[in-house]
Amino acid sequence: MPTITYDKLDLLNLIGRKMTDQELEEVINSIKPEVVKITHDQITLEHYQDRPDMYGIEGLARAIKLYTGREKPRKFTEKSSRIDIKVGSVPLRPLIAAAVIKNVKLTSGFIESLMNIQEVLHETIGRKRKKVAIGIHDLDKIFPPINYEAVLPSTKMVPLGSTKEMSLMEVLKENDKGRKYGALISQSSKWPVYSDAKGVFSFPPIINSDRTKVTPQTKNLLAELTGIDMHLLNQTLNILATGFSQRGGEIESVRILGKKIEVTPDLSEQSMEINLDELNDWIGLKMQPNQVSSLLEKMGYSSKDRGKKIEVSVPCYRIDILHQVDVFEDVAIAHGFNNFIPKIPNLSTTGGIDKLEKISSKIRQLMVGFGFLEVVLPVMSNQEEQFAKTKVKGMMVEIENPVSEEYTGLRVSLLPGLFRLLSKNRHVEYPQNIFEVGDIVVPDNDQETMSRTERKISGVFCHSKASFSEIKSLVESLMKNFGVNYQIEQTEEMPFIAGRGAAIYSGEMKLGIFGEIHPQVLENFGLEMPVASFEIDAELISMI
Repeated sequence: MPTITYDKLDLLNLIGRKMTDQELEEVINSIKPEVVKITHDQITLEHYQDRPDMYGIEGLARAIKLYTGREKPRKFTEKSSRIDIKVGSVPLRPLIAAAVIKNVKLTSGFIESLMNIQEVLHETIGRKRKKVAIGIHDLDKIFPPINYEAVLPSTKMVPLGSTKEMSLMEVLKENDKGRKYGALISQSSKWPVYSDAKGVFSFPPIINSDRTKVTPQTKNLLAELTGIDMHLLNQTLNILATGFSQRGGEIESVRILGKKIEVTPDLSEQSMEINLDELNDWIGLKMQPNQVSSLLEKMGYSSKDRGKKIEVSVPCYRIDILHQVDVFEDVAIAHGFNNFIPKIPNLSTTGGIDKLEKISSKIRQLMVGFGFLEVVLPVMSNQEEQFAKTKVKGMMVEIENPVSEEYTGLRVSLLPGLFRLLSKNRHVEYPQNIFEVGDIVVPDNDQETMSRTERKISGVFCHSKASFSEIKSLVESLMKNFGVNYQIEQTEEMPFIAGRGAAIYSGEMKLGIFGEIHPQVLENFGLEMPVASFEIDAELISMI
């Protein structure tokens, strides 16, 4: 989750009222982010990934003003800037979006906010500039016609912060941003640029030109975005444009002249119908339409009463709203979680501990007794960690628009997470013996959700003498403690060394695998000590 530090005075100025630290913390914690620290001049928040509209200080101030009733939901509109951008063939980053912001008042707080929101959106929605890269320029220093095209690396520009004209190739080699992000484009023979009558003014996703840099004297802005996902480009542009509008800027559209003519930004609101009975069932209250409408206003929505239905207009910057349940959550937030009265469920059955949970609890007790330390790791992982580094072939349930390269899907094995944890603890003395009892998610076309969840237990020995016989002894002890009749058969599957890996069976049922980890896998995770590990299906054990 992104952790972002804001200028507290600038935030209070945008809110338009004085607030004590306690009041500020209470309101912010109520609307979703968590306050990490407040000092006399700064406030640090940890954000959830589903509210990127609050990553910028303007969006955060807007959310606070709406929640406290200092602002009513507003419909954002744009007029035409009469500016066109002609798009040529740019295979690497073929998609663009742009907006003009007129009559801005660039305070020091606004300039700092511009830099912060760019970097945060680059790292999150933009996936480190791979999917979305943002450039913000002084519009009055740009001279039409404006083109977006692919050019040779020998093309010249003066990069931001420099007075020296350099070729694009020199920018990649000599500039800090060039060295950091050059890999995103270096595989191509031609590279994307924005140019005007005076030459190149943007080299996405690397750096802007110094000629169009934003200064305290800037009055009008051009925000240009490039990438590979039009949906994300539009979402990101809406967050930027509406944030600038909170500073008093006027939003104007730009015509994109590509294979077809497009106009950006699109600030139209999404219309969604929610069911009042379902809402009340979901949050456990009995609210009338007027009460719901009042709560929706606190979260930035406008709404119309349609009897048992409520028509909700979702603001263009709320890119997280996908289903009516998302709106239900906002109604609950606006009501205030502290205002809910706990009730004992009216159930006709007596609760009990599920057999799988009993097995999981017993496994934990046994592993701790064997001298292992339990860890709890995220269910989310990524393709590289689950497959490439472990040399295992497979598929995982992937997230369509992940905000982080670290978490792009749901894990299919616990072992890679344990290996990663070991790699981060190489400074700790050995032996390091850790285990996890946790869920994995396996793709399954026969299921309604196209996936199924399984409970696994995995453990690793990590020390200078970790061996196959040591892990085999541990696995056999587990099987005997659960009274399982088992057989052990050799396996050549990764991530184990050939001849030092085995599978555990009970009849025809495969319960798990164990063995010594292959040196290549150890190297991939940066591990310098031998590792022996196992992974067993806890659900199968519970059925025996």
